[in-house]
Amino acid sequence: SSDLTGPRPVVRPNASLPKALLSARTQLEAAHQQGDPRYLGYAEAQLGPWLNLSEPPTDVLLLRARLLQANHRFDAALIDLGRVLKRSPGQPEALLLSASINQVRGRYREARLACRGLQGLELLPLALICQAQIDGVTGQARAALTRLQKLPRGNLGLTPAQGAWLDLGIADLADRVGDNSLTEASLKRALVSGAEAVGAYADWLHAEGRDAESLVLLRKWTAHDGLLMRLARAEQTSQPAVFRQHRAELLRRLADFRQRGEAGHEREQALLYLDVLKDHDNALVLARRNWQQQRETADFRIYGRAAQAANAVADLNLLRAWQAQTGFEDRRSDVWLSQSRAP
Repeated sequence: SSDLTGPRPVVRPNASLPKALLSARTQLEAAHQQGDPRYLGYAEAQLGPWLNLSEPPTDVLLLRARLLQANHRFDAALIDLGRVLKRSPGQPEALLLSASINQVRGRYREARLACRGLQGLELLPLALICQAQIDGVTGQARAALTRLQKLPRGNLGLTPAQGAWLDLGIADLADRVGDNSLTEASLKRALVSGAEAVGAYADWLHAEGRDAESLVLLRKWTAHDGLLMRLARAEQTSQPAVFRQHRAELLRRLADFRQRGEAGHEREQALLYLDVLKDHDNALVLARRNWQQQRETADFRIYGRAAQAANAVADLNLLRAWQAQTGFEDRRSDVWLSQSRAP
Protein backbone atom coordinates (compact mmCIF):
# COMPACT_ATOMS: atom_id res chain seq x y z
CA SER A 1 0.00 0.00 0.00
CA SER A 2 1.14 3.55 -0.58
CA ASP A 3 2.36 5.69 2.29
CA LEU A 4 -0.13 8.58 2.39
CA THR A 5 2.05 10.52 4.83
CA GLY A 6 5.11 10.43 2.59
CA PRO A 7 6.21 13.02 0.03
CA ARG A 8 4.05 13.58 -3.01
CA PRO A 9 5.35 11.67 -6.02
CA VAL A 10 7.15 13.78 -8.60
CA VAL A 11 5.14 14.04 -11.82
CA ARG A 12 7.39 14.44 -14.81
CA PRO A 13 6.34 15.77 -18.20
CA ASN A 14 6.20 13.15 -20.89
CA ALA A 15 5.54 12.86 -24.59
CA SER A 16 1.82 13.47 -24.11
CA LEU A 17 2.26 17.14 -23.11
CA PRO A 18 1.78 18.45 -26.69
CA LYS A 19 -1.43 16.39 -26.96
CA ALA A 20 -2.64 17.69 -23.57
CA LEU A 21 -1.90 21.30 -24.58
CA LEU A 22 -3.76 20.88 -27.87
CA SER A 23 -6.75 19.33 -26.12
CA ALA A 24 -6.79 22.07 -23.44
CA ARG A 25 -6.65 24.80 -26.08
CA THR A 26 -9.55 23.16 -27.92
CA GLN A 27 -11.58 23.12 -24.69
CA LEU A 28 -10.72 26.77 -23.98
CA GLU A 29 -11.85 27.73 -27.48
CA ALA A 30 -15.11 25.83 -26.95
CA ALA A 31 -15.64 27.70 -23.66
CA HIS A 32 -15.07 31.00 -25.44
CA GLN A 33 -17.28 30.14 -28.43
CA GLN A 34 -20.16 28.66 -26.48
CA GLY A 35 -19.83 30.60 -23.23
CA ASP A 36 -19.94 27.32 -21.28
CA PRO A 37 -17.64 27.44 -18.21
CA ARG A 38 -17.59 23.64 -17.92
CA TYR A 39 -15.08 23.53 -20.76
CA LEU A 40 -12.67 25.58 -18.64
CA GLY A 41 -12.72 22.82 -16.03
CA TYR A 42 -12.13 20.21 -18.73
CA ALA A 43 -9.17 22.22 -20.04
CA GLU A 44 -7.60 22.58 -16.60
CA ALA A 45 -7.98 18.84 -16.02
CA GLN A 46 -5.91 18.19 -19.18
CA LEU A 47 -3.03 20.15 -17.65
CA GLY A 48 -3.27 18.55 -14.20
CA PRO A 49 -0.05 16.49 -14.13
CA TRP A 50 2.09 19.44 -15.21
CA LEU A 51 0.37 21.96 -12.94
CA ASN A 52 1.55 19.86 -9.96
CA LEU A 53 5.19 20.47 -10.84
CA SER A 54 7.07 23.11 -8.84
CA GLU A 55 8.09 24.69 -12.16
CA PRO A 56 5.41 23.92 -14.77
CA PRO A 57 6.39 24.28 -18.43
CA THR A 58 5.96 27.77 -19.86
CA ASP A 59 3.18 26.70 -22.24
CA VAL A 60 1.26 25.21 -19.31
CA LEU A 61 1.60 28.39 -17.25
CA LEU A 62 0.47 30.48 -20.21
CA LEU A 63 -2.57 28.33 -20.85
CA ARG A 64 -3.50 28.27 -17.16
CA ALA A 65 -3.30 32.09 -17.14
CA ARG A 66 -5.85 32.17 -19.95
CA LEU A 67 -8.10 29.77 -18.02
CA LEU A 68 -7.78 31.88 -14.88
CA GLN A 69 -8.60 35.04 -16.84
CA ALA A 70 -11.70 33.36 -18.29
CA ASN A 71 -12.78 32.53 -14.72
CA HIS A 72 -12.22 36.17 -13.64
CA ARG A 73 -9.33 35.12 -11.35
CA PHE A 74 -7.18 37.99 -12.48
CA ASP A 75 -4.59 38.12 -9.68
CA ALA A 76 -3.75 34.42 -10.09
CA ALA A 77 -3.54 34.85 -13.87
CA LEU A 78 -1.09 37.75 -13.50
CA ILE A 79 1.10 35.66 -11.19
CA ASP A 80 1.37 32.94 -13.85
CA LEU A 81 2.05 35.55 -16.54
CA GLY A 82 4.74 37.09 -14.36
CA ARG A 83 6.48 33.70 -14.17
CA VAL A 84 6.26 33.32 -17.95
CA LEU A 85 7.66 36.82 -18.58
CA LYS A 86 10.50 36.24 -16.12
CA ARG A 87 11.60 33.31 -18.28
CA SER A 88 10.78 34.95 -21.65
CA PRO A 89 10.52 38.75 -21.24
CA GLY A 90 9.18 39.32 -24.76
CA GLN A 91 6.64 36.46 -24.89
CA PRO A 92 3.89 38.04 -27.05
CA GLU A 93 0.88 36.08 -25.77
CA ALA A 94 1.86 36.72 -22.15
CA LEU A 95 2.34 40.45 -22.82
CA LEU A 96 -1.02 40.76 -24.62
CA LEU A 97 -2.84 38.85 -21.91
CA SER A 98 -1.17 40.94 -19.21
CA ALA A 99 -2.16 44.14 -21.04
CA SER A 100 -5.74 42.89 -21.42
CA ILE A 101 -6.14 41.93 -17.75
CA ASN A 102 -4.61 45.18 -16.52
CA GLN A 103 -6.85 47.19 -18.86
CA VAL A 104 -9.95 45.34 -17.60
CA ARG A 105 -8.91 46.18 -14.04
CA GLY A 106 -8.33 49.84 -14.85
CA ARG A 107 -4.55 49.61 -14.32
CA TYR A 108 -3.64 51.55 -17.41
CA ARG A 109 0.02 52.24 -16.63
CA GLU A 110 0.74 48.51 -16.25
CA ALA A 111 -1.29 47.75 -19.38
CA ARG A 112 0.68 50.31 -21.39
CA LEU A 113 3.99 48.84 -20.21
CA ALA A 114 2.88 45.40 -21.39
CA CYS A 115 1.92 46.83 -24.81
CA ARG A 116 5.35 48.45 -25.13
CA GLY A 117 6.98 45.09 -24.49
CA LEU A 118 5.71 43.86 -27.88
CA GLN A 119 8.86 44.43 -29.93
CA GLY A 120 9.76 43.75 -33.55
CA LEU A 121 8.17 44.27 -36.96
CA GLU A 122 6.14 41.04 -36.82
CA LEU A 123 4.41 42.13 -33.61
CA LEU A 124 3.89 45.75 -34.71
CA PRO A 125 0.17 45.33 -35.60
CA LEU A 126 -0.56 43.77 -32.20
CA ALA A 127 1.46 46.48 -30.44
CA LEU A 128 -0.46 49.22 -32.29
CA ILE A 129 -3.86 47.67 -31.47
CA CYS A 130 -2.83 47.14 -27.85
CA GLN A 131 -1.63 50.73 -27.47
CA ALA A 132 -4.70 52.19 -29.19
CA GLN A 133 -7.02 50.29 -26.87
CA ILE A 134 -5.32 51.84 -23.82
CA ASP A 135 -5.39 55.30 -25.42
CA GLY A 136 -9.08 54.78 -26.16
CA VAL A 137 -9.99 54.53 -22.46
CA THR A 138 -7.70 57.32 -21.29
CA GLY A 139 -9.02 60.41 -23.04
CA GLN A 140 -8.11 59.71 -26.68
CA ALA A 141 -11.11 57.69 -27.89
CA ARG A 142 -11.56 59.41 -31.27
CA ALA A 143 -7.86 59.42 -32.13
CA ALA A 144 -7.53 55.76 -31.11
CA LEU A 145 -10.55 54.82 -33.22
CA THR A 146 -9.12 56.62 -36.25
CA ARG A 147 -5.81 54.77 -35.86
CA LEU A 148 -7.53 51.39 -35.62
CA GLN A 149 -9.68 52.10 -38.68
CA LYS A 150 -6.59 52.97 -40.73
CA LEU A 151 -4.90 49.63 -40.08
CA PRO A 152 -4.68 47.54 -43.29
CA ARG A 153 -6.79 44.64 -42.02
CA GLY A 154 -5.98 42.27 -44.87
CA ASN A 155 -2.23 42.56 -44.27
CA LEU A 156 -2.10 42.31 -40.48
CA GLY A 157 -1.88 38.51 -40.30
CA LEU A 158 -4.33 38.35 -37.40
CA THR A 159 -5.77 35.08 -36.15
CA PRO A 160 -9.59 34.87 -36.03
CA ALA A 161 -9.47 35.50 -32.27
CA GLN A 162 -7.24 38.56 -32.77
CA GLY A 163 -9.57 39.80 -35.52
CA ALA A 164 -12.53 39.56 -33.14
CA TRP A 165 -10.49 41.38 -30.48
CA LEU A 166 -9.88 44.21 -32.96
CA ASP A 167 -13.54 44.32 -34.06
CA LEU A 168 -14.87 44.40 -30.50
CA GLY A 169 -12.35 47.12 -29.61
CA ILE A 170 -13.45 49.23 -32.58
CA ALA A 171 -17.12 48.65 -31.71
CA ASP A 172 -16.55 49.77 -28.12
CA LEU A 173 -14.80 52.98 -29.19
CA ALA A 174 -17.31 53.71 -31.94
CA ASP A 175 -20.24 53.25 -29.56
CA ARG A 176 -18.69 55.49 -26.93
CA VAL A 177 -18.14 58.33 -29.42
CA GLY A 178 -21.53 57.83 -31.11
CA ASP A 179 -20.71 56.26 -34.50
CA ASN A 180 -23.63 53.83 -34.74
CA SER A 181 -23.01 52.48 -38.24
CA LEU A 182 -19.39 51.58 -37.44
CA THR A 183 -20.41 50.07 -34.10
CA GLU A 184 -22.99 47.79 -35.68
CA ALA A 185 -20.76 46.74 -38.59
CA SER A 186 -17.92 45.85 -36.21
CA LEU A 187 -20.21 43.92 -33.85
CA LYS A 188 -21.71 41.94 -36.73
CA ARG A 189 -18.25 41.05 -38.02
CA ALA A 190 -17.25 39.80 -34.56
CA LEU A 191 -20.33 37.58 -34.12
CA VAL A 192 -18.58 34.49 -35.54
CA SER A 193 -16.26 34.52 -32.49
CA GLY A 194 -19.07 33.40 -30.20
CA ALA A 195 -20.85 34.26 -26.98
CA GLU A 196 -18.97 37.42 -25.93
CA ALA A 197 -19.67 39.17 -29.22
CA VAL A 198 -23.30 38.01 -29.22
CA GLY A 199 -23.74 39.54 -25.75
CA ALA A 200 -22.08 42.79 -26.81
CA TYR A 201 -24.36 43.08 -29.86
CA ALA A 202 -27.46 42.28 -27.78
CA ASP A 203 -26.49 44.97 -25.26
CA TRP A 204 -26.03 47.49 -28.06
CA LEU A 205 -29.38 46.62 -29.62
CA HIS A 206 -31.02 47.03 -26.20
CA ALA A 207 -29.41 50.43 -25.69
CA GLU A 208 -30.67 51.45 -29.15
CA GLY A 209 -34.24 50.36 -28.34
CA ARG A 210 -34.06 47.47 -30.83
CA ASP A 211 -34.88 44.56 -28.52
CA ALA A 212 -37.07 42.89 -31.16
CA GLU A 213 -33.94 42.20 -33.22
CA SER A 214 -32.27 40.54 -30.23
CA LEU A 215 -34.91 37.82 -30.16
CA VAL A 216 -33.60 36.17 -33.33
CA LEU A 217 -29.98 36.74 -32.34
CA LEU A 218 -30.35 35.16 -28.89
CA ARG A 219 -32.90 32.40 -29.48
CA LYS A 220 -30.31 29.62 -29.87
CA TRP A 221 -28.26 30.71 -26.84
CA THR A 222 -30.63 29.68 -24.02
CA ALA A 223 -28.01 27.36 -22.48
CA HIS A 224 -25.79 30.40 -21.76
CA ASP A 225 -26.86 32.16 -18.55
CA GLY A 226 -25.83 35.67 -19.58
CA LEU A 227 -27.41 35.38 -23.02
CA LEU A 228 -30.61 33.84 -21.64
CA MET A 229 -30.80 36.88 -19.35
CA ARG A 230 -30.50 39.17 -22.38
CA LEU A 231 -33.16 37.15 -24.21
CA ALA A 232 -35.54 37.50 -21.24
CA ARG A 233 -34.84 41.23 -21.14
CA ALA A 234 -35.80 41.50 -24.82
CA GLU A 235 -38.99 39.44 -24.28
CA GLN A 236 -40.45 41.49 -21.41
CA THR A 237 -42.90 43.62 -23.38
CA SER A 238 -43.48 41.62 -26.55
CA GLN A 239 -43.61 38.04 -25.19
CA PRO A 240 -44.68 38.18 -21.52
CA ALA A 241 -45.53 34.46 -21.17
CA VAL A 242 -42.14 33.31 -22.49
CA PHE A 243 -40.47 36.03 -20.42
CA ARG A 244 -42.00 34.61 -17.23
CA GLN A 245 -40.71 31.13 -18.09
CA HIS A 246 -37.21 32.41 -18.78
CA ARG A 247 -37.24 34.58 -15.67
CA ALA A 248 -38.10 31.51 -13.54
CA GLU A 249 -35.32 29.54 -15.25
CA LEU A 250 -32.80 32.32 -14.56
CA LEU A 251 -33.76 32.38 -10.88
CA ARG A 252 -33.30 28.60 -10.72
CA ARG A 253 -29.85 28.84 -12.31
CA LEU A 254 -28.88 31.68 -10.00
CA ALA A 255 -29.82 29.55 -6.98
CA ASP A 256 -27.73 26.66 -8.35
CA PHE A 257 -24.79 28.98 -8.98
CA ARG A 258 -24.87 30.25 -5.40
CA GLN A 259 -25.35 26.77 -3.96
CA ARG A 260 -22.13 25.71 -5.68
CA GLY A 261 -20.39 28.61 -3.94
CA GLU A 262 -19.05 30.03 -7.18
CA ALA A 263 -17.72 33.56 -7.29
CA GLY A 264 -17.45 36.15 -10.04
CA HIS A 265 -19.75 37.18 -12.89
CA GLU A 266 -21.20 40.01 -10.80
CA ARG A 267 -21.66 42.13 -13.94
CA GLU A 268 -24.08 39.60 -15.44
CA GLN A 269 -25.88 39.22 -12.12
CA ALA A 270 -26.19 43.00 -11.78
CA LEU A 271 -27.75 43.14 -15.26
CA LEU A 272 -30.16 40.37 -14.25
CA TYR A 273 -31.25 42.18 -11.09
CA LEU A 274 -31.55 45.57 -12.78
CA ASP A 275 -33.13 44.76 -16.14
CA VAL A 276 -35.07 41.53 -15.52
CA LEU A 277 -35.82 41.29 -11.78
CA LYS A 278 -36.16 45.08 -11.31
CA ASP A 279 -34.37 44.89 -7.95
CA HIS A 280 -32.36 48.10 -7.93
CA ASP A 281 -30.77 47.67 -4.50
CA ASN A 282 -29.32 44.22 -5.21
CA ALA A 283 -28.27 45.35 -8.68
CA LEU A 284 -26.29 48.19 -7.10
CA VAL A 285 -24.59 45.90 -4.57
CA LEU A 286 -23.49 43.54 -7.35
CA ALA A 287 -22.43 46.33 -9.73
CA ARG A 288 -20.42 48.00 -6.95
CA ARG A 289 -18.69 44.72 -6.11
CA ASN A 290 -18.00 44.05 -9.80
CA TRP A 291 -16.44 47.52 -10.16
CA GLN A 292 -13.73 46.52 -7.67
CA GLN A 293 -12.58 43.83 -10.13
CA GLN A 294 -13.49 45.05 -13.62
CA ARG A 295 -13.56 48.51 -15.16
CA GLU A 296 -14.54 48.04 -18.78
CA THR A 297 -17.23 50.05 -20.56
CA ALA A 298 -19.92 47.51 -19.66
CA ASP A 299 -18.88 47.62 -15.99
CA PHE A 300 -18.95 51.42 -15.95
CA ARG A 301 -22.41 51.44 -17.52
CA ILE A 302 -24.07 48.85 -15.30
CA TYR A 303 -22.66 50.51 -12.18
CA GLY A 304 -23.90 53.92 -13.31
CA ARG A 305 -27.32 52.67 -14.39
CA ALA A 306 -27.78 50.78 -11.10
CA ALA A 307 -26.63 53.80 -9.10
CA GLN A 308 -29.05 56.04 -10.97
CA ALA A 309 -31.94 53.60 -10.48
CA ALA A 310 -31.21 53.40 -6.74
CA ASN A 311 -30.55 57.15 -6.53
CA ALA A 312 -27.12 56.38 -5.05
CA VAL A 313 -25.47 59.79 -5.32
CA ALA A 314 -22.19 58.73 -3.68
CA ASP A 315 -21.71 55.95 -6.25
CA LEU A 316 -22.43 58.30 -9.15
CA ASN A 317 -19.91 60.77 -7.74
CA LEU A 318 -17.33 57.98 -7.44
CA LEU A 319 -17.80 57.19 -11.14
CA ARG A 320 -17.54 60.87 -12.07
CA ALA A 321 -14.28 61.14 -10.14
CA TRP A 322 -12.89 58.04 -11.87
CA GLN A 323 -13.91 59.42 -15.26
CA ALA A 324 -12.24 62.73 -14.54
CA GLN A 325 -9.07 60.97 -13.39
CA THR A 326 -8.78 58.62 -16.39
CA GLY A 327 -10.31 60.72 -19.17
CA PHE A 328 -12.71 57.87 -20.01
CA GLU A 329 -15.30 59.03 -22.57
CA ASP A 330 -18.76 57.52 -23.02
CA ARG A 331 -21.61 59.45 -24.60
CA ARG A 332 -24.21 57.01 -23.26
CA SER A 333 -23.08 57.62 -19.69
CA ASP A 334 -23.39 61.38 -20.04
CA VAL A 335 -27.14 60.97 -19.56
CA TRP A 336 -26.98 59.58 -16.03
CA LEU A 337 -23.76 61.30 -15.01
CA SER A 338 -25.44 64.67 -15.54
CA GLN A 339 -28.20 63.70 -13.11
CA SER A 340 -28.41 63.12 -9.33
CA ARG A 341 -25.49 65.39 -8.56
CA ALA A 342 -24.71 65.94 -4.91
CA PRO A 343 -25.44 69.50 -3.74
